[in-house]
Order: sequence, then C-alpha cells, then structure tokens
Amino acid sequence: MINDAVILKDKIYLDYKEKVAAYVRNRIADPYAAEDVVSKIFLKVYRKLEYYDESRASLSTWIYSITRNTVIDYYKKRETQKILSFDEVAEIEEIPDELPADEELLEDLANALEKLSERERDLIILHYYRGYTLKRIAEMMGMSYINAKVIHAKVLSALRKLLTN
Repeated sequence: MINDAVILKDKIYLDYKEKVAAYVRNRIADPYAAEDVVSKIFLKVYRKLEYYDESRASLSTWIYSITRNTVIDYYKKRETQKILSFDEVAEIEEIPDELPADEELLEDLANALEKLSERERDLIILHYYRGYTLKRIAEMMGMSYINAKVIHAKVLSALRKLLTN
C-alpha cells in the first residue's frame, strides 16, 4: 500500500520538475551540473517536507526558495575550490601542448565508438571522458546501477574485440 507521503512527493515532483529544471538550466550552463542540482533540490524538498509550514509561504514559493538557495550553494562551492596562483602554476612541471599519440589507434578507437549504440557510447564517454562514476551515470541515464555495470562490461569487451581486429 502506498502511503500519503509517497503520493505527495510524486505529485510535487510531477508538478514542479519542469519549472525547477528550467530555472536551474537558465542559471547553470553545464547540463550535467544542472541535472545534479535539480536532483539535490528535490532531495532537499523531500527531506524538509515535514517542516513545510503553509501559513508562512505557498508550496511553490517554498520550493523556489530551496531551488534558488541550492543554485547559490552550487556557485559558492565552485568559488571555494582552490584556484592556483600564477606562481604556483609556474612551479608545476611544464606539460607539452601536444602529447604524442598513435593517430592510427585514435582513429581505430573513434571508428569503434561509432559502431556502438548511442546509449553505449554515451555511457563510455560519460565514464572515461567526463569522469562520472557508473552509479552517477546510471542515475543520469535512468537505469539501474547493475544495468550500467553490465552495459559497461559488454561495451569494453566489444571495444577490445573491435580494436584487436
């Protein structure tokens, strides 16, 4: 039996998801970061729902306050990340502009990636290029973590076969 709290949370999500997501996307350019922020917003809404007081503000005002504050927190967190000074950068060992690469191998890899389905290619790119964990990728792509692990293993095996031929 589904309880009233679950029904209320579902209704809130369905009623406000698009409006909240639009607000966030208009303020955060990176679509993956925006999606993370939207998820955090609804987690906060759900966790604080029992403290919501309708005599102080309407539900929409309360949700938009949480939304606005979460976007502000996102930017505060980014600002507090350490930025290296020019002198600190100069002390770091110089990295060449172009790293030597086996162009044939890169071309083979690009061709192999093109043979994957869009979903498989997205998973590989998000994991190895963007640095997301398989758990986070599963959330982003709307699949279970186990499914993401299975697809990941299958794709790596397929890529190995394609690259060894």
